[in-house]
Amino acid sequence: MKSREASEPVCVICGDGATLEYNHAAGRNHIPWFKVPFCKRHHDQFHRLLESVGLDLQYTPNKRRRLVTAALALTIALWMVLQALGEALALFPEKRE
Repeated sequence: MKSREASEPVCVICGDGATLEYNHAAGRNHIPWFKVPFCKRHHDQFHRLLESVGLDLQYTPNKRRRLVTAALALTIALWMVLQALGEALALFPEKRE
């Protein structure tokens, strides 16, 4: 992970600030105020992971379903962050870039 000035927003996964996108990690329709900075590559990866597990972030009137869906999406985002941290600490050396 790259280090930058604290005032510069960067991707929470790789530290890139050039292609930054603020992602509604819990779903725009579920927790709209919660945004995570991802670079384009990690934003795309996040959405591919959501799709691969069949997680649909479309609005539903069922509040409990929205909360569970948001929690599942946040779990995927957290997994991405922890995976990157593990790679940075050489816990997963075979996956280092």
